[in-house]
Amino acid sequence: MKIRSIVSIVLGLSLVAAACSTSDGSTGSPQTAVAAGTDPAAPATVIARFDGSPATLSDYSGSPVVVNFWASWCPSCVAELGAALQPAYEAVGDEIAFLGVNIQDERDTALELIEETGVSFDLAVDPDGDLYLAFEAIGMPFTALVDADGRVVARHNGPLTETQLLDMIEEAFST
Repeated sequence: MKIRSIVSIVLGLSLVAAACSTSDGSTGSPQTAVAAGTDPAAPATVIARFDGSPATLSDYSGSPVVVNFWASWCPSCVAELGAALQPAYEAVGDEIAFLGVNIQDERDTALELIEETGVSFDLAVDPDGDLYLAFEAIGMPFTALVDADGRVVARHNGPLTETQLLDMIEEAFST
């Protein structure tokens, strides 16, 4: 129980620090890493979809997937959902799956934001940050690209524009 509390505190502090550092809405310098050859396997952590059914990244086996962690209290996350993620999903969603993972929001608050932003890709919740921590994420928003074989091929800490996200997808998946 103590370890879980410590992990929650560390996660909370890193999320707050990251949200504060990008509160001006700028995208800052890119922090994208596309690994080659030794890509780690995507975490097998089980999370819950918004409808309550379980979800894992293995559900997307055979399809590349964009995994984005977001929260309503993160201004950059809110901006990114409607301005980058949804338009990118509309552009390449026939070939690439998208999974938006909410962290630390009440269900109603998260659903309200989804309605406001018009997001239509798959959504799940990670209330304790287990999947977030398994990705070794730092800051919010955090985006990871997982290839069709279940390997993490790119990670990005901080907000992305639609163009940056599509470029990241192109580089990682050669779409």
